[in-house]
Amino acid sequence: MNKLWKLLEKHIVLIIIVVLASVFRFIHLDKIPAAITGDELLYAITAKSIYLTGHDISGTWNPLSAFAFQYPPGEHQAELPYVIHLPFSGPFPFSLLMSKLPFAFLSIGIVILLYKIAEVLFGTKVAQCTGFIAAINPWLMVMGRTGYESTPATFFYLLSLYMLLTTHSWKILWSLIPLFLAFYSYIGTKLIFIPFVLMVLLLAYEVNSHRFRKVYGVLFFICFIFTTGFLFLIHNASGGSRISELFFPNSMQVSSEVDSLRKLSIQSPILSVVINKYTVYFQMITAKLLRVFSPSYLFIEGDQFFLPVKQSFFYMIDALFILLGSLFLFSKNKLKCIIVILFILIGTFPHIFHKTSGDFSGHLALMFPFIILLIGFGISSAIEHVSHNHTSMVTLIVVLLYASSLSGFSINYFYQYPLIGAGDFHMRVLSRYLNMIQDDNTPVTVYSTTSRDLLKKYLFYTNSMTHTTMPEMKRIFSNEAQIKFQNIRLVSCDDSIKSLTDHNLIIYDEKCGMNIDAPSIQISRLTDAGAIYKIFNDTLCAQFKLNPYPTRVQISDFNVEGLSAERYCKTYFN
Repeated sequence: MNKLWKLLEKHIVLIIIVVLASVFRFIHLDKIPAAITGDELLYAITAKSIYLTGHDISGTWNPLSAFAFQYPPGEHQAELPYVIHLPFSGPFPFSLLMSKLPFAFLSIGIVILLYKIAEVLFGTKVAQCTGFIAAINPWLMVMGRTGYESTPATFFYLLSLYMLLTTHSWKILWSLIPLFLAFYSYIGTKLIFIPFVLMVLLLAYEVNSHRFRKVYGVLFFICFIFTTGFLFLIHNASGGSRISELFFPNSMQVSSEVDSLRKLSIQSPILSVVINKYTVYFQMITAKLLRVFSPSYLFIEGDQFFLPVKQSFFYMIDALFILLGSLFLFSKNKLKCIIVILFILIGTFPHIFHKTSGDFSGHLALMFPFIILLIGFGISSAIEHVSHNHTSMVTLIVVLLYASSLSGFSINYFYQYPLIGAGDFHMRVLSRYLNMIQDDNTPVTVYSTTSRDLLKKYLFYTNSMTHTTMPEMKRIFSNEAQIKFQNIRLVSCDDSIKSLTDHNLIIYDEKCGMNIDAPSIQISRLTDAGAIYKIFNDTLCAQFKLNPYPTRVQISDFNVEGLSAERYCKTYFN
């Protein structure tokens, strides 16, 4: 008992950090985010199909193909998430909780790894500060509550870093396992695999007093051969690959910008020297890099693809400690400071060398953990450099500032984001409606701009993928134009409504721009009651008195599938 108590006492701070991280990754995970999005859905649907049939929903692809970098028809997503999803989405009923549960665990693992890496590099006090910051960092919390690939990629890259820092002799080669898993986790971070390995080996070589040079050389050689094999396979793969999304000087975007600038310039002999694909490419890369590191992007705006409105990747107080951390670390150990900054810079490569011209923070996944290391070092050093008499006061001020920032994030994420950043939540509401009217055997026609996506979401929210329905799924998703499942027919907006009789239930997406003069109800936006779907000949919600204005929902209302018919109709229809 005494040994157990001493063990708990030794690791009490880490235990508190893990508990804190767990609370913000698991609370309301079955309700918030309120809907599943495209890539998350693809992994869950495919994992269920593999569990039921051994192949994807089209019946043409099996999971072993992923490790040879072959993908389901029409898809080029990461390979490992299919396997991660399999034990959760395969044998268990579909749910938001089960689709995100493994990623929440991996996110907690990231917190632990950042603690342990900081402990190896900088000591226990820095590790404790780093762990607390990682536990409450907005980016890590939000991504840990989704099913996106950046979480497993970050986890396995950091695990490989920790293993390389702490293992010796030929045991170092065990780190190849998490390195390969990291490579398979996310297509976006494949680009930085070799640079990351080089930087990790440099850091490990420094930490381990310039030993194990031969083993590090073998490890790098294996990684290089593995990457070369990947490039060879995708170069010869049929059906194309996402390597075409890389941003090079010969990209069409660069050529178009060069042509545009030259047309707007007075002709001159030096024009081709000043304005060419290399100078324009450099300008575009620089602009992307400056955007990534701009204070407004990091601390105020974010990109809102994943994050709530008015919430960025870090708290504003983090800016101070990033600056202090950089200065203190540089003064204490210049080489480690340079290596950490290089890790941060390498973490931007998947974004700045991608063709996307806008913001997409998923590409920056490997940048954030190393910034958090700087924050942890900055906090620890700031407290350490104040006089002993003021240590408690400064610590209390820092704790209160972060508690205030965390409270603001919590209100934003748990009480505003479900309404404002609802994403495809309306498809979840519609899926429940379609499922509830199945018992009446009423013919339903749904006019939509995204019929196949809607069907996949219907399958997920209603748990309609079974051994019995899989042959029908294979027929539908083998590029068949007609989409009919059970008594539901999904058609494009271009199809005309032939009749509106008492025996047909008609639903259309407002994006279709249809105009039918007949009584109807509508699935509405929660913010302003604006119509998303119009429903004609309804019998389900017509029995209840619907509100003509947005209903003030509670968090429990986002358990859409568990609501009574009355509560469901009164909350989401008017």
